[in-house]
Amino acid sequence: MNSIKPMLAVTGQPFSAIGWIFEPKIDGTRCIARVSDGVTLHNRRLTDITYRYPELAEALVRAAPGCVLDGEIAVFSDDKPDFAALSEREHQSSRLRIGYLSKSLPASYVVFDVLYSQGENVMNRPLDERKEILKESVKETELISVTDYFPEEGEKYYQAALKMGIEGVMAKRQASAYQPGTRSPDWIKIKKRLKLDLVVGGYIPGQGQREPYFGGLLLGAYESDRLVYVGRVGSGFSGKELQEMMGDFEPAADSPFSNPPPTPGAKWLKPNLVVQVAAMEVTENGSLRAPVFLRRREDKEPRECTWDQIEGQRVKS
Repeated sequence: MNSIKPMLAVTGQPFSAIGWIFEPKIDGTRCIARVSDGVTLHNRRLTDITYRYPELAEALVRAAPGCVLDGEIAVFSDDKPDFAALSEREHQSSRLRIGYLSKSLPASYVVFDVLYSQGENVMNRPLDERKEILKESVKETELISVTDYFPEEGEKYYQAALKMGIEGVMAKRQASAYQPGTRSPDWIKIKKRLKLDLVVGGYIPGQGQREPYFGGLLLGAYESDRLVYVGRVGSGFSGKELQEMMGDFEPAADSPFSNPPPTPGAKWLKPNLVVQVAAMEVTENGSLRAPVFLRRREDKEPRECTWDQIEGQRVKS
């Protein structure tokens, strides 16, 4: 059996509707698990990551024989996904270290779909049928769980999910088939986002189609008189915005940041431009996670982009 690319979702806003179900969006690593003549775990880029999670491979042999599953690998802390702990698991290559972490930071596999059951392809069946097959096919364990879901009332479930510390919800059409490798409007991801106003202090030159412009903006916020680097944003720009912003850049000889990033090829700018970005969260060390450009803020002075907006949103350990 060839590797299967996961079905992908579009982005949307909270809503309620008949014919839809809503389930938690887990902050983890997307994973297709094939349990047949052993276990193989593939991420969304089809990279084999089985060796990183020996505890999941062992658990899946007993929990889901003959299945191909779709789900998220996560590491939980206080019943909430811990992205920092998962990152530590993801960046290991030493088998000795992997073995140690599989016991000290065990991963969980949260399953939300079934693609094959007992060797039978069920991807063309409606989602509500696949959900029933999933319950029958997977024996839940301490490390393997099947996600809950709720019908119709997506707005209420979204608010409840945020209170529980979950990053958002997935809305899925009950009648939808599983479409490998397709970003389908039948699945909608609805995530919490923070909006931050930040100063542009540099950029990364663009490549490919973006070669005339920039690949990403280097962003910061003012703490007293210091411009503190918080991250870079490279997505969300229209072609017109790329062109217009590039025309407004004022080159600088040196970095305006008090903590300049060690970014190869960075070009420094006078900190005159303000942009608004959305981000999943601000990490404990004050960095943006998954930022997306929203708009220029020509109505805001750079010095108004202060560190308190970062400090107030930082994830606490």
